[in-house]
Amino acid sequence: MTNYEQHTDYTLDVQLQSQNSRMKTKYAMVFICIVALVIIEKESNILSRVSDKLIQRQAPQPPLDYSNITQNGSPSLSEEQEEEELDDLGTYSFSGGRKHILLLATTRTGSSFVGELFNQHGEDMFYLFEPLWHVDHMLTTATKSNNGTVLSGIYRDVLQGLFLCDFSLLEKYIAPPPKDHVTPAFSRRESSLSLCEESVCSPVVKNVSERFPCKTRRCGPLNLTLATDSCLSKQHHAVKTVRVRQLDTFAAFSGGSPSGR
Repeated sequence: MTNYEQHTDYTLDVQLQSQNSRMKTKYAMVFICIVALVIIEKESNILSRVSDKLIQRQAPQPPLDYSNITQNGSPSLSEEQEEEELDDLGTYSFSGGRKHILLLATTRTGSSFVGELFNQHGEDMFYLFEPLWHVDHMLTTATKSNNGTVLSGIYRDVLQGLFLCDFSLLEKYIAPPPKDHVTPAFSRRESSLSLCEESVCSPVVKNVSERFPCKTRRCGPLNLTLATDSCLSKQHHAVKTVRVRQLDTFAAFSGGSPSGR
């Protein structure tokens, strides 16, 4: 066999091996795709069945009122009763009252992100970001220590006032002290949309700058009287803080039990 024939045979062998390799790769890819489709279809069916079961469990049937069963076995309601029931449903939907939400956490746990969900809730939410910073900063700086028992009592009183839209107690811990309930030193004002909305945005004062100015609009120093009015107009109030460590001091917020809502 000449060198030319040997070279030709070698070339053909290489080409055949290359074609076989490509064919194996194609078959493998097709097989993987088929397996993936089968797995996805099975998982989809499983999720669908689980979802149906959860929906059935979460939608309990209301109890049947036997007092309105007629002789033929069918429930009977007068038009007046139907109207009363509709009125009751409307009252239940809109008369829940104010909700006070206290978001407690430690540092670096994502509490700012969770708090922002409340902050972005809309026009019916008054949200404050770390208002207890003023209390913590003033007392720990003045005493050079951190008395947890004393601080917890003050935290409780300040928070209770804030949930009632009363900033007067918090004002005592803002440095420098507010003048006529106006301060440029309110900590992290820009993190509360309620403190930067148009109704709370006072005119800009020349040569007076805030440490934490609003991002949504250019405002002057925070007028806490306007903030109180905004708070009173909101349906729900939320406060986020990482400075509370003794939960038992907040039993009054939950009807006497630290574990209450």
